[in-house]
Amino acid sequence: MPNDIENTQDTPVEHDPVERLIHVLHREGFKSLDESDDAGERIYRRGEKVLFASGETVFHIIDFPRLDQKTLEQAIETIANLYRARSTGDKALSVFQARTVYVCIIARDESPHYESLSRHITIAGGTILIPVVMVSDINQVVYPVVSGERRAGTIQPRIEYLQYLLGERRESVQMHRQTVRTFWFSAAIVGVLLIGALLSMVLA
Repeated sequence: MPNDIENTQDTPVEHDPVERLIHVLHREGFKSLDESDDAGERIYRRGEKVLFASGETVFHIIDFPRLDQKTLEQAIETIANLYRARSTGDKALSVFQARTVYVCIIARDESPHYESLSRHITIAGGTILIPVVMVSDINQVVYPVVSGERRAGTIQPRIEYLQYLLGERRESVQMHRQTVRTFWFSAAIVGVLLIGALLSMVLA
């Protein structure tokens, strides 16, 4: 995954987080999809590879003139259903969580937003869906706040990756690193158990 991003806050779009994000996505090789007939919806996608699994990183940008909790919940649920693993192969590889979907909701007002987004983070069938709210008029981005296992696991690196794209973090972020580590750690444990079982059979 490319991570050599220049500081986006030096670009002409520094005061609009939406345009800043789109500017970086084009530079990072994300492709714009014209599948939606809704002018207020934009999708950017890039293929990813996590060990044996083919995945993708998707930015689903939705423009809402009025944003409330009900609208937010409906948007998250609808998009989550689009990306659930349906085939047997996808379900078998869902452990790698190789697909990350950022639901970037644009709020069209000049008031700061304080939505609690952590409960809207969704993990379903190999997809991790992360909502953020962007308020272009005041250059605000609201991220989910996670703690405990989610912070130490696979969620926080994905949030930090978005912050990195938006120029809010200087350090590069490998958001699939923890997934890969967990896989090899689990594989090592299974290997040790298998060797132990074989040795017990030979020595019995």
